[in-house]
Amino acid sequence: MKSIKCFLTSLLLLFSIVLSAQDFAPVVQNVNKAQRVSDYIQVRSQLERFLLAQPQLSLATYYLAYVDIQLSLVTPDVDKKTKYLAEAETYLNKFSELKDIDKSEFFTLKGLRLYALMALDPQINGPKYSGEIVSAYATALAINPNNPRAIILSALFKNDMAKYLQQTYDNFPKDIEKASALFAAQDSMLLTPTWGKSWVVFALSKK
Repeated sequence: MKSIKCFLTSLLLLFSIVLSAQDFAPVVQNVNKAQRVSDYIQVRSQLERFLLAQPQLSLATYYLAYVDIQLSLVTPDVDKKTKYLAEAETYLNKFSELKDIDKSEFFTLKGLRLYALMALDPQINGPKYSGEIVSAYATALAINPNNPRAIILSALFKNDMAKYLQQTYDNFPKDIEKASALFAAQDSMLLTPTWGKSWVVFALSKK
C-alpha cells in the first residue's frame, strides 16, 4: 500500500511538472515577441507569477534574467537600466545555483548582461568588461559550439571590436549564416531558450 502511495505521489509530481511546462510555453512565445518596454514589463509580470507558482522550473529564472537585460537595453531611463541589470545579475546567480542547467546558455546570458553594462557607459565600461564578454561567449561556445545565441552575440561583439580598431572580422558573414541556420532548425515548442533571432536580423544590417 505504501509503495502504491509513493508511486501515485511521484506520478502526480511528474504530471504537475509536465503541465507547468505546457503552461510555460506561451509565456516563452510572449518573451520572443516582445519589442517595446511595455511588452517586456507585461511578460516580466507573467514570469514572476509563474516562478512563484512553479519554482522548480529553472527556465523561468533564466528568462527573468533575459527580460531584465532586454529592459535595460530598451528603456531610456538610466536609473531603470541600472536597476534592471542588477536584478538580472540576481536571477543569473540563482539560475547558476540550480541543478542540471544549460551552462552554455548561462554564459551566453552572462555575456549579454556584461554587454548591456558596457552600453551604459562605453568609455568607462568598455575597457572594464570587454575581456569578460569575450571570455563568457568563448566559454559558452566551448560547451556548445552550436549555440546560436552565443554564436551571433560573439560575432557581433567581435565585429564591433574589429571596427573600433579599424580592422575586419573576417568570420562575421560565416557566423551569421551558421547562427541563422541553427535558429531555423530549432524547435520553438521545446522548453529551452529560443530567443536571439532578432540579433541575426541586427547583424545582417551591419554587414
